[in-house]
Amino acid sequence: MSRILVVDDDLSLREVLEIALIKQGYQVRTASDSAAAWSVLTEDQVDLVLLDLRLGQENGLDLLGKIRGMCPDIPVLMITAFADSKSAVQAMKLGARDYISKPFELKELLQAVDRTLKHSPDPTPPERKEGRHGRILGRSRSMLRVFDLIDRIAPTRINVLLTGESGTGKELVAREFHAAGIRADQPFVAINCGGLPENLVESELFGFRKGAFTGADRNKKGLLEVARGGTVFLDEVAELAPATQVKLLRCVQERQFIPLGGDREVEVDIRFLAATNRPLESDIREGLFREDLFYRLSGVIVDLPPLRDRQDDILLLAGHFLDRAGREQGKQLSGFTPEAESLLLAYEYPGNVRELENIIDRAVALESGTRVHSGSLIMYGTDFGRMPACSGGAHIEAVLGGELTLDEYVRHQERTILRAALERTNGHKGNAAALVGLNFRQFRYRLSKIEDGTTDDTL
Repeated sequence: MSRILVVDDDLSLREVLEIALIKQGYQVRTASDSAAAWSVLTEDQVDLVLLDLRLGQENGLDLLGKIRGMCPDIPVLMITAFADSKSAVQAMKLGARDYISKPFELKELLQAVDRTLKHSPDPTPPERKEGRHGRILGRSRSMLRVFDLIDRIAPTRINVLLTGESGTGKELVAREFHAAGIRADQPFVAINCGGLPENLVESELFGFRKGAFTGADRNKKGLLEVARGGTVFLDEVAELAPATQVKLLRCVQERQFIPLGGDREVEVDIRFLAATNRPLESDIREGLFREDLFYRLSGVIVDLPPLRDRQDDILLLAGHFLDRAGREQGKQLSGFTPEAESLLLAYEYPGNVRELENIIDRAVALESGTRVHSGSLIMYGTDFGRMPACSGGAHIEAVLGGELTLDEYVRHQERTILRAALERTNGHKGNAAALVGLNFRQFRYRLSKIEDGTTDDTL
């Protein structure tokens, strides 16, 4: 029989929770402040702590920190008012497993307690293959931070907003949040908000009842109801119309909604993950996105870095895509030539990981040798203009054919060489200068022209 400690300075709430938990078969101890709570923790076995964020004049976060430091195996569920949403996020960072917002339904709290006790993960994340978290690859610092957030946030019920440029892998990360969480065995429903026709958005999300509109000859479950018990991923959430945002807000807030043409509430236990490649703050200022919906969806904001800021991941991802494309196209390629690697590292990837995948797929199709050569890397992104990422004669023909100016070609080559030299010397500018036959001052000057954007190329 699990033992639960309820820590709250409100006597009536302590009594209500104690009665409800005992009815569910739990053993319950209560405490009104940090000192009393710590006394229980040191003298009795406790399997879970329900902790109010505010304990009179005390801050529940202080007690949370003490519990995580001295009793790391005991999961803690925070009880907080919506106005304390920032503190709730801080509590998650300090190690709380989940949080319940006031006012709450007893049923909701009891479900959270049951989920946590049944599926509570090991406080120490399991070892994982280096450079990988599930299906996500990365060893750069920025991606390791994302992995850390997945480990800490996935086992909770807090909503997550994923931000980042198009092609950075927001849906893949959303699926990893689901797979690493306590709802992994429940549905994951991905909804492209920007891909739904405006006149069908509400019926697709919330469903409809027979007779709701012309052609509604039967009841139909909406995608939110299909996802009951699991996770909903709202991709391109900023594309939702204001009227739909109002109805979605009620669902996110109350976990219930009324289908089109219906007269009864449908209750759903859903975790919401949302994604956008637009700055929602500016949309809020312009009245295009509801501020209250933003705060409900952004319990934790996870920003996915663009590939150009993940230099350590480019060749790792390229190798992965090479292996996969080779299997799919029936080719065995052993890797990339040094020149091809230099080009891959120098490119800016305006389309991010998705563009890199396309580049490698195309290269495998074009390559006739045993390794991918630079001539097979054709890049159509805006950062190199129309320049094919090839070398030698192909570049000469591009210049002579009018596709490139001589200056564009020279600037591109200089950038590629300087960056390759820095990569090979682990960022040591003195060694990189010697590698390309320049003194340190000459190298620094040429590099500053690139970094300051004084060339015509966009970097």
